[in-house]
Amino acid sequence: MLKQAPIIGCLISLMLISASAFGGIYKWTAADGEIIYSQTPPPSGIDFEYVEDPSTASTGNSSSQGLKNVQNQSGQAQPNRDQQLQDQQRLAESNQIKADNCKKAKQNLTNLTSRGQVTIKEGDLYRKLNEDERQAKIQESEALIQEFCN
Repeated sequence: MLKQAPIIGCLISLMLISASAFGGIYKWTAADGEIIYSQTPPPSGIDFEYVEDPSTASTGNSSSQGLKNVQNQSGQAQPNRDQQLQDQQRLAESNQIKADNCKKAKQNLTNLTSRGQVTIKEGDLYRKLNEDERQAKIQESEALIQEFCN
């Protein structure tokens, strides 16, 4: 029995190392109460938890081991890590567009207020704005600044 202990220890270590090499694992409770760990998700409709760090799965303490629930009662999965990265990228792009729009609106306001006569291009033609049109464009630029710069 003592000769088998190191072998068993090595096998357990290899299992934990190999599990961590493949990423997280899924944990759920079967109908008979047995706790199941797997690299593939359970059948549809069964609540499960995704263990990001497989080495924490062996302790069984879900609250302190950073387990998170990735499926609600209806069986719909929450966004995975790739989806979260895509969402963060979209948010960063949206913030950049908002900053660009803010800069353009401020430049337009400066152009409309710092010069006397303002000329705009409509299609292939240029024309000068009358005072009422200029005031309307100033109000429009101020509204855009409020929208994009705050």
